[in-house]
Amino acid sequence: MYVHKDHRGRGLGRAVMRELIEAAKQNDLHAMIGGIDATNIASIALHEQLGFKHVGTLPQVGFKFGRWLDLAFYQLLLNTPAHPVDG
Repeated sequence: MYVHKDHRGRGLGRAVMRELIEAAKQNDLHAMIGGIDATNIASIALHEQLGFKHVGTLPQVGFKFGRWLDLAFYQLLLNTPAHPVDG
């Protein structure tokens, strides 16, 4: 998810993330994964504030703005479904 630069700092990202988390819970999903540019401190902080934990980083898997980027993965485990069923 991206928030346009002209609209950042207004809590829009947090509001959308909270809605996504709630939708995941309502749909009985168990895990949410965020893939974040490892240098995007603001996005990492937002995910951590929402309970996401760093679970790994893939070095130099993206090239953007003339440089290689690391991709950091953040995971949020949800208390759903209430009664998991084997696949």
